[in-house]
Amino acid sequence: AMSGGRDGNPWFVIGRLRPTVTFEHAQQEMSAIARRLNESLPATERNRGLSVVPLSLYLVGPESRLALWTLSGAVFFVFLIAAANVISLSLARSVDRAREMAVRAALGASAGRIVRQLLTESVMLAVAAGLIGTLLAVAGIRLIRTFGPRTLAGLNEIALDLHVLGWALAISLTAGILVGLAPAMAMVQHNVRRSLEESGRSVSGGVATRRIRRAFVVAEFALAIVLLVGAGLLVRSWWHVTGIDPGFRPERVLVMELSTPTTFSAPAQRSGLYDRVLEQIQAVPGVETAGIIGDLFIENSSEQLITIERDDGTVSERLRLRRDEVSADFFKAAGTPLLQGRSFSVGDGPNAPPVAIVNEAMARRAWPGHDPVGRRFKFGPRDSDRAWFTVVGVVTDMRRQGPERETVPQMFVSIAQDSPRSVDILIRTSSDDPLAMAGALRAGVRRVERNAPIYGVAPLEQRFGTYLTERRFQTFLLTGFSIVALLMAAVGIYGLIQYSVAMRTQEIGVRLAIGAPAGDIFRMIIGEGLMLSLTGLALGLVGAWGL
Repeated sequence: AMSGGRDGNPWFVIGRLRPTVTFEHAQQEMSAIARRLNESLPATERNRGLSVVPLSLYLVGPESRLALWTLSGAVFFVFLIAAANVISLSLARSVDRAREMAVRAALGASAGRIVRQLLTESVMLAVAAGLIGTLLAVAGIRLIRTFGPRTLAGLNEIALDLHVLGWALAISLTAGILVGLAPAMAMVQHNVRRSLEESGRSVSGGVATRRIRRAFVVAEFALAIVLLVGAGLLVRSWWHVTGIDPGFRPERVLVMELSTPTTFSAPAQRSGLYDRVLEQIQAVPGVETAGIIGDLFIENSSEQLITIERDDGTVSERLRLRRDEVSADFFKAAGTPLLQGRSFSVGDGPNAPPVAIVNEAMARRAWPGHDPVGRRFKFGPRDSDRAWFTVVGVVTDMRRQGPERETVPQMFVSIAQDSPRSVDILIRTSSDDPLAMAGALRAGVRRVERNAPIYGVAPLEQRFGTYLTERRFQTFLLTGFSIVALLMAAVGIYGLIQYSVAMRTQEIGVRLAIGAPAGDIFRMIIGEGLMLSLTGLALGLVGAWGL
């Protein structure tokens, strides 16, 4: 992408790098080209920049990329919890089968054969679980496609292919081997004679085995707490984002994109077309007001060298500036408050002195602590022959790329003084369903110019709500993973306590026979589970704090 230029709009070029060229090397070459280009340009135009960005990152966006990594981490945590749960249950089951394996060993079965049998059983269970998980994934993909946000990048491309199935099979086999290896080795090392002598007695395994089972249960609970805390923070962040003022009111507003035919080559022709289109749209019943902006949604800010007129003289500095062309009623249609000065008027025509409306960020940056209305600025250094813009008004900051995006200095110029070839039309209606008026609005535009392409017709609330919808969807997924993880950890604790009680039946019976109160036995059993839960909770909170 190339940034800079007289209009501040970037240019985009798609290319394929050679196999031996990295993005870092390509960026170095592009930076060198940009330097040579700036050296060949006049001083007022030496603000060109070239950046190399992977196409996948540009299409998905940095926010979606971060969300994908977050969800991938949640999936990995759930996988670890499931693996720890299965290992804990396998260790408990190995104690039950210790006598069986001891008999096999006494009858001549080698340790390797016993390990192979146990690993085979574990792998078979893992593959079966992988197949069930694949079927659940197919159902989950259908649900996501049905109920997921339509604007989610790559939503319709989500599918299971051979690559994904291969990874699922490899992970299932690896998990089966790793999960079955520890119980298999523990069982092989069990003393054969001791196992045979344990006929008729229940044992809970050695001290080391019990500690390992408890450690896995604690790890499950800790990972679940980390996920749950992360989901809670994401929910809080989402609620915070929904409370940020975007600087405009998207409800009951319809957006319509319009391009001028090639016959409208002169700016004056395009400006006249836009005036007639607005006149026809405002005549449609149910329309309160309508306004035009060059491009509402594309982020086209770039670093510019501007000269600012202040009380103590003029100063030239570089700042990241966004420039938009708007009609006189745009701010009224968008619901953006005019804080100082005036909006554009009929007098701000193509032959009138250039005027501009700036946002709060521009006012703070260019004229800190002073009233910007009546001040002047221009592009380029002090000695450039570029025209001066006079500030006639200040509007609140508009967060069009999302509530969390940092607002940049922004200037608005009259569309009568600078008419782009394509525009976005904002139509504020009296209807709660502005999309229902799309047909009448299209017809109004067609009456003015039937060859003007109309596209991208959608409620502004839907277009702006894209970011919030995606954030809500990500929060829902992470919360779902956290709940599943917590339930799995609870099942692990329940399984461990149940198995411990079953193995200690004889001990509990003896305690009751010698007069131990049933309440003490109950507190002993519950205390064991509570201790494991509190330990996992403490470790999980520490882990969440570290993240």
